[in-house]
Amino acid sequence: MTDLFRTTLEGDGVLLAVLDMPDKKMNVFSAALIEALDALMDRVDGDPAIKSVVLTSGKATFLAGADLVMVRGFTGSAKNLDDTGLRKLCGRLGRQFVRLEASKKPWVAAVNGLALGGGLELALACRARLVTDDPRTQIGVPEVRWGLLPGAGGTQRLPRLAPFDSAMDMLLTGKPIAPAEAVRLGVFARAVPAAELLDAAREIARSLHGKPFDPETKFTNLAQSDVPQPNGESRKAIATRHGVSAQDLELYPAYGAIIGAVLEGARLPLAEASEIEMTHFLHLMRSPVAGRMVRTLYLERLRADKAIAVPATLKIEKLVVGPISGARAAWSEALAKVKLPQTADASLPADTLDIVDETGAAHRLAVRVSSEAASEPAAGSSGAAVLSPAGPYGRVLEIVGAGDGDAPVFAALAARLFCLPWRTAGSTSVLQQLHGRSLAEQAQVALVAAAAPGAGDPVFFDVAACLAGETPAWTGGPLTWLWSEQSAVLPELDATGRAAWDKLEPTLRHVCA
Repeated sequence: MTDLFRTTLEGDGVLLAVLDMPDKKMNVFSAALIEALDALMDRVDGDPAIKSVVLTSGKATFLAGADLVMVRGFTGSAKNLDDTGLRKLCGRLGRQFVRLEASKKPWVAAVNGLALGGGLELALACRARLVTDDPRTQIGVPEVRWGLLPGAGGTQRLPRLAPFDSAMDMLLTGKPIAPAEAVRLGVFARAVPAAELLDAAREIARSLHGKPFDPETKFTNLAQSDVPQPNGESRKAIATRHGVSAQDLELYPAYGAIIGAVLEGARLPLAEASEIEMTHFLHLMRSPVAGRMVRTLYLERLRADKAIAVPATLKIEKLVVGPISGARAAWSEALAKVKLPQTADASLPADTLDIVDETGAAHRLAVRVSSEAASEPAAGSSGAAVLSPAGPYGRVLEIVGAGDGDAPVFAALAARLFCLPWRTAGSTSVLQQLHGRSLAEQAQVALVAAAAPGAGDPVFFDVAACLAGETPAWTGGPLTWLWSEQSAVLPELDATGRAAWDKLEPTLRHVCA
C-alpha cells in the first residue's frame, strides 16, 4: 500500500512524501490510502534517520477529500454494527490524524492545489501548513452539502486556528476559500508561488527538528474564548447567524451535528474533542438523510454525468436567438455566459433559438423554465428545453419532446451551459410537473414519469429533481423519499401511480433498501 506515496529521504533528515494515487485524476481518501498512511507513519516513527516529513501531492491537486463510495459504505454498516464497531470503522482516520499531529517528528503540509474535506483535515493535522498562492486553489470542508460533517478533526482544528465565526461559516456553508483568505484566517501559515512551495516547506520542517508538538504554538486560537457554551440558545443563534433556518436545522441533521461538535469539543484536548466529533459523525451515519444525499447528489449524480454525456464529436457552431420574454429571462442570463457565436433574430418566434451544428443544420429549440406551468413544445420547434435555477448542487436542462436527431444537439447546449442534460419521455416537462407540489404529489408524478416507456433510469429522476431544487436534498429525491415513506404514501396513490409502483418496486428496492 505504501506505493501510494513516493518518498525521498534527504540528507538533512527531511523525508519528502509525495502522494500520487495511480489511475486517479485526483487523490482521495480511501481504505487503501488509510492503510498506506499508517505504513508511512510507522516508517517515520521507526527510522532514526528521518527527522521530519514534508507532505505534498504528485498531482495538480493536493487531496480532494474522502471517497464517498467508502462513506456510503459507512451508512450501510451503521445498520448492522453497534456503536463500538461503528466507531472503530469510521474513526480510524481521525485517530490517525491525532497520532500524526502528536508525532515527535514534525509533519509539514505543502498544499499544491485543491484541498477539500479529508484533504484539508490532513493538512490541518500537520504541524505547519503552506499553500500555493494560485487563487484558483480551493480550500474547504464541503461535507455539509452531502449531509455529513468533517469527521477527522475538521470541526475541532478549524476553530482552533481560525476565528470562531469564520470557521463556522466554512463548516456550515461548505463553501471553499482561496489561499489568501486561508492565510488571513490563520488556517495556513503562508501562500507562496508553486515553484517555491517545497523549498519553503523544507525550511520550516528543518526549523522544527527536535521540537515536540506544542498545541499552544500550533493553534493561534487554542483558548477558544470566542466559542460560546453549548446550549439550545447558542446553537440556534449560531445557525441563524450563518443562514441556517429553523426548518433546515430540523430537516438536515448535519447542521446541528456540526454546531454540537464544535461547541462540545471546544477547549478540550484534541484526542478527547475528536471523540466528541466522532459521536456526532456516528449519529449522522445512523440517520437516513446522509445516506440519501450521498447516494443521490454524489454517487448517482456522477453516474448520470457519465451516462448522459454529450458525444465528443458533436459540435455547436453558433446560436441564432429569437426574442426572449421576461418570464424566461433566466435564459437570457444563461446565454450571455455561453462562449458561442450568437446572433439575435427578431423574426424567430418568441422564446425560441436555432442551434446550428457543424454540418450547418439548424435545430429549433423552444426555451422554457421549470417554474412555469407545464406545456407542450411550441409548434415549429424540434423540442423544448426546460432550464432550472442554478442551485448549490448544479443546474438541470430538461429536454422534452425532442427526437433522436435533435436531442444530442440540445444536450450539447446543456453542457455549454454547465447543466445536467436530462432527456425525458413524453411531451410535457417532469420538472414543471414537480414544481410547487407536496412530496406525496411529487412521488406520484415521478413514479408515473419514470415508469413510462423510454423514460430511462428511474434513479436519474431523483438526481434531476434534487439538482433542480424542486425536491429538497434531504429527501434524496421523490422516489427515494417514497421508498422510505411507502407505508403512508402508497395508499394515497391513484391507479396509475400504483401500477407504476408495481413496475418500479424491484428497481427501487435494489437502490434504496
